[in-house]
Amino acid sequence: MAQAKSYSSLAVLFLVVLRVGIGWQLLYEGLWKINSLDSPAPWSAAGYLTNSMGPMRPFFRELAGNVDNEDWLSVEKVEQRWDAWAARFAGHYSMVDGLDRQLAGILNGPSAFAAALAELPEGVDFEAVRLQSVISYDSAAKQLRIDGQRHMLNDEKQRLLDQVADRAGADYDAYRAALEEAFSRASRLSLKERLRAHLQGNPENAGTIDGRIDELSLYRNMAERLEDKTYAASLSYEFEHLQRTQSETRAKGAELAGPVIALDDELQELAQKRIPYDAFLAAGPLPQEWTTLRIVDMLTICGLTGLGLLLVLGLFSRLAALGAAGMIFGFYMAMPPLPGLPEIPGPEHSFIVNKNLIEVMALLALATIPTGVWFGLDSFVQTVLHRRKAKVSG
Repeated sequence: MAQAKSYSSLAVLFLVVLRVGIGWQLLYEGLWKINSLDSPAPWSAAGYLTNSMGPMRPFFRELAGNVDNEDWLSVEKVEQRWDAWAARFAGHYSMVDGLDRQLAGILNGPSAFAAALAELPEGVDFEAVRLQSVISYDSAAKQLRIDGQRHMLNDEKQRLLDQVADRAGADYDAYRAALEEAFSRASRLSLKERLRAHLQGNPENAGTIDGRIDELSLYRNMAERLEDKTYAASLSYEFEHLQRTQSETRAKGAELAGPVIALDDELQELAQKRIPYDAFLAAGPLPQEWTTLRIVDMLTICGLTGLGLLLVLGLFSRLAALGAAGMIFGFYMAMPPLPGLPEIPGPEHSFIVNKNLIEVMALLALATIPTGVWFGLDSFVQTVLHRRKAKVSG
């Protein structure tokens, strides 16, 4: 306590209490986030990063990754995501034979939809009705086959039925039954086809989805308008209009992304059903992918918990205070209450200085004072170091 002689006892007490108080708040916040990871709604920094304002807004939004569901509204990005996930899933459960082919079937569909047919009856001519690229007969496998990518439309099936409408007999009845069976199977779309049908519309596979492309264009225009207005607002009514625009834009994005997210959940559910119980016990669940956002989440949780614990214990207290100041300053920069920016949601009303910045200032002050030596494990560390130094010098 020799170093504390230049401070009054009351000052020493309050500085130690300040260190422990800030440390406890950080520690509890970190433990709460850890506890939430096993809940149905695990904590993530995505919302905070997505809503960031200020000069570093692009950087923080980039860390969030899928800002405003944009990645869910791109066919190319979703298909890449699914292919990568399927490869990881098949690799994790590599002991399950043919799993990669099963997943490819779920995502892309089969190469053909087949129905058994002993022989193609006389008078059936696919070229005559210009459907040779859609349907064929495999005489070796004794199958009527509809192309897996083209599928078949109702009017195409009707043209085939009209071709043999005046024909009777067991061979023609078998042909009509096989055609109905293959057509029924061909009506099932793969996940990627359903994705394209939702986001783009596909007249050949799923019929025209009226207005879908216009809805996507509308959403993207809303998102661009929101970005432009974010920094243009300066008056109170403009900030109110900005908040309404933000709510409307996110609601539209969620409306369009919802069905795609449901398809993503369906993919994982269908894939999981193909894993035998013994294989699941042997390999365990598929580990969560390390995305940029997940790394940010884990660093935040570890930083809050670790630095908070060090401050409470008074261990490496100066370095811990400096590290905590840097971390909390990052929180401040994500949503700084600077002039010309929208007011941060919540009960707090601040201008330039808010609670985060005050905490940063307090931590920087603590980083200059040996409070861990006054009361904490730093005193033990300092004693050990002094003894070792004395032995070396002696």
